[in-house]
Order: sequence, then structure tokens, then C-alpha cells
Amino acid sequence: MVMCRGVVRALFFLVLFVAGLSYVTAAEQDDSVVLRPADISVMLNFGKSGNIDTYLSQLRYEGKRMEIRAEFLRAAKFSPENWIGRVEAALSYDNIRNPAGNNTRHTLLADVGYGLMRRLDVHLLPGLDLYAGGVAGFNGGVTYDPRNSNNVCSPQIYLNLGITGMVAYSFKIGKLPVTARYQPEIPVIGAFYLPDYDQSFFEMYLGNYKDAVNFGWWKNRFDIDNLLTVDLHFGAASLRVGYRNEFTTVWENNISVRHTVHSFVFGIAWEALRVNLRKGMPDKVKMIQALY
Repeated sequence: MVMCRGVVRALFFLVLFVAGLSYVTAAEQDDSVVLRPADISVMLNFGKSGNIDTYLSQLRYEGKRMEIRAEFLRAAKFSPENWIGRVEAALSYDNIRNPAGNNTRHTLLADVGYGLMRRLDVHLLPGLDLYAGGVAGFNGGVTYDPRNSNNVCSPQIYLNLGITGMVAYSFKIGKLPVTARYQPEIPVIGAFYLPDYDQSFFEMYLGNYKDAVNFGWWKNRFDIDNLLTVDLHFGAASLRVGYRNEFTTVWENNISVRHTVHSFVFGIAWEALRVNLRKGMPDKVKMIQALY
């Protein structure tokens, strides 16, 4: 009996020792500083744009698209191992002409978006990562048609909430590290500005905005944005090449808008890390990267 009590007591103290050791180890791990380097990229997109906007004309206009776009990817502060945040901003210009070639339209658009994606616990291949989440965006600008008299401009303002995802695959070509990525974005709901068919631009200038602000969903507006890129990593910086496709359809107030863009992507990408120069690099560091 005395021996049994001694064994039980020894097991009890052993459990306390292991629990205490686990607590100390976890505390030591928690004491490590989490660093979240940002993946930053600047891209120039050149391609072809096609547009039908029946508010301005029944004809399809086609021409060139030029765009500059910046992207910022970083592991989320609240749960860096599971979530990443993405901020994107772009400025684009379309120079498009009618089939006869005797009229040119000019479209200037600004695009800002923020997305939050979760890393999926799916391991189909080594180096393959899957993400899924949501996105909020704003797209605003104007199309100018110098040939029209009453409707010289078509304002474009759109707020949206949607879904997004990403597939990233890292591999090597010889000794060169490469990251291939595909990312779609699909707005689900939002609000957009679109006047009535017979509502002239001069009326809107005088303050007649009746039925111009509309609730958007897949019944009257469907957009999709596809981005496919390949990053070739040369040391601290990467060369990015790829393809971007944008597709927009709107049907509201007796007006139909169809807009398609196909563009090639050229850019550079790099990682940036914020470090206090006075304190230097911490002794215990846990690095959590967003993409690479």
C-alpha cells in the first residue's frame, strides 16, 4: 500500500513536471517575435479593350488598354499563419474607336480593392497553396465621347463585395525559383451608378439623378477578373509576367454595358520587412510569409 501511494505520488509530480515544462516551452515559443514581410509588386498591363455602352452608342468600340497596378500582400496581424491580406490599386486608360474608325472614346478608371483570404489546409502537392476569402472594391471613372452632343460622358462608379481565391505553386526550373499564381475575383453584391436610357448628361448636371443609383447583383451585373502570373525570383527581386482578363456586363434602366479586357502583365515584385534599426533584429524570430 505504501509502495502504491509512492508510485501515485511520483506519477503526480511527474505529470506536474511535464505540464510545467510544456508551459515553459510554449511561453518560450510565444516570446518569439513574429515578422510578417510584405510582398509588394508593381505591374504594367498592356492589351486590348472592347466596349459596348448603349447609353452612348449601339456600336462596339475597340482599342488599346494601358494600366499601372500595385499590389500589397501580407500575413494578417490577428492570425498570420492562417490569413493573408491583399491591397490593390490601379489606374487605367482605354483608347477605343468605332468600327468606321472616325470616332475615338477615352476611358479613365481608378480601381481600389482589399481582400482577406484564408490559407486552406489542403496539401495536394509540395509547394502548392490554396486560399479562399472575400474582397471589397471600388471602381470609378468616366468614358468621354467627344462626338455625342447630349451624352458626352458615361460615369462609371461601382462599389462591390465579392469572393476571391488564389492558387500559388512554387517550384524550380533548374536552380531558378519560380512561383505561378492564379487568382479570380467575382463581385457578388454592390451598388453602381447608371442613368436611364433617355436621361441626358445635361439633366444629370442639373441634378436629375432619378434611378441612377442601382443595387447590383448577378441579376443585373456580373463581373469577373482573372489574373495569371509567373514570378521568376532573381535574388531579392522577382520578374513578373502574366495575363489579365476582365469581363463586365451590366443591364439596367434599358441600358446594356459589356466590357472586356485582355492584357499582358509585366512587372517586378519584392519582399519588404519593417525592422527597428535602433533595436536591430530580435534574437527569436518567427517569419511568416504571405505568398513565397
